[in-house]
Amino acid sequence: MSARKTNTKWMDNPYVLMGLLLVLWGSFAAASKFALQSLDSFQVQFYMFGSALVVMTVIFVANGRMRSLLALPPYAFRKLIVYAIPSYLYYFLYIMALQLVPAIEASMLNYMFPILIVALSVPMQGEKLSFPIVASVIVGFAGMVVIVTGGDFSDIRLTNWKGDLLALGAAFCWALFSNWGKRNEIDSDLSNYMYTFVSFVLAAVSLVLFSDFRIPAWEAGAWVVWIGLSNIVFTYYLWFRGLKSSSSALIASLSFLTPFFTLLFIVWLLKEPMKPAQWVGLLLIVAGIAIQMLGERWKSRKVSNLSKKAGA
Repeated sequence: MSARKTNTKWMDNPYVLMGLLLVLWGSFAAASKFALQSLDSFQVQFYMFGSALVVMTVIFVANGRMRSLLALPPYAFRKLIVYAIPSYLYYFLYIMALQLVPAIEASMLNYMFPILIVALSVPMQGEKLSFPIVASVIVGFAGMVVIVTGGDFSDIRLTNWKGDLLALGAAFCWALFSNWGKRNEIDSDLSNYMYTFVSFVLAAVSLVLFSDFRIPAWEAGAWVVWIGLSNIVFTYYLWFRGLKSSSSALIASLSFLTPFFTLLFIVWLLKEPMKPAQWVGLLLIVAGIAIQMLGERWKSRKVSNLSKKAGA
């Protein structure tokens, strides 16, 4: 087997892709907290998408991909613009929710997105629900709740219905964006560039309407650039490659690990402690992933046995 084929096979492994993605996603909360010390949420979004767009533009110009982008037919541009809107709305709605409700409440509702991805994949992707898929989602969601709350459920209450709807809206937008992106047949690099470009334009409009332009200090600027690289440039590529290389249910189950990786970065960078119950939450998520893996293995074995019987 050639090195090129080996590399392609490695990059199509959903566990490798999601492992890289979870590390990048995990840094978002801690990096954002550093950036928000001198910038507001709209300024962070503006510089986040702006820095990602600058980097992607440099890469496109250097590789000659800009010609391919400009050569796309009008219908492709219209399609990608529509697909990009829920991507931006995810960040917009989630940040608005954080301003109205406690972080734990907003996070729990936001991490409904793996469940919504699976739910939308049925009508949008034609995927079928099975007992292992439903069981893995339920167990994974339970583990996510334990991680986010630290095992303390006494303070869980709905404090502001508007904030809660915003958080749920953000989760729905990411699930919609993910399913649209999975079935998108336009070149992934060109699509990711358009997603970023449209999001930057919307971020600029939001900045004008709700905030003001401010040049960030060096440290805040460095964190914002990192967020743009890790959560836009790299994440969009890894996320959609993972979705297209496996079932939405498996990727959704692995996504429940996101809050745990976020906690690891918070412990490392912000020196906040991790509670023992959060390790229990991790075990629940791993159990959910195991259920999903066993379900897919059983399904593959069943299909293989039917094929053998048909060929006998």
